[in-house]
Amino acid sequence: MTPPDEITLTIPRDRALYGVAYLVLGGLGIRLNITIEHLEDLQLALETALERVRADTVQVRLRVEDGQIEALVGPMGEGVRLELAADGGEDVGLRRILDTLVDHAELETDEGGDWLKLTKAAARTQV
Repeated sequence: MTPPDEITLTIPRDRALYGVAYLVLGGLGIRLNITIEHLEDLQLALETALERVRADTVQVRLRVEDGQIEALVGPMGEGVRLELAADGGEDVGLRRILDTLVDHAELETDEGGDWLKLTKAAARTQV
């Protein structure tokens, strides 16, 4: 079994620098030859997650394993757990947005706080 590919990016929490994270994700998507639709979904989900980080430093870990891309983003700010758990009904909340964009979204907790884990199957373009 081959070990998963993983990239870890640490940047200051500055919206102007989030483009670096999108660029890294885009490069990974190109390398995997995933569809543009899947790449756009992942970039939007990543943007949504980055908006909720409240620490001075943001960490994004991208991992490719078993035909899927996983992004771990954090540490998350207060309230993200409640946003994910909320049943928004007709409202467009965090849970509804992420359920539309990725296959799975969940919070993981460790000593550094809460981390949002986003998982999406890496559908490949036909060559």
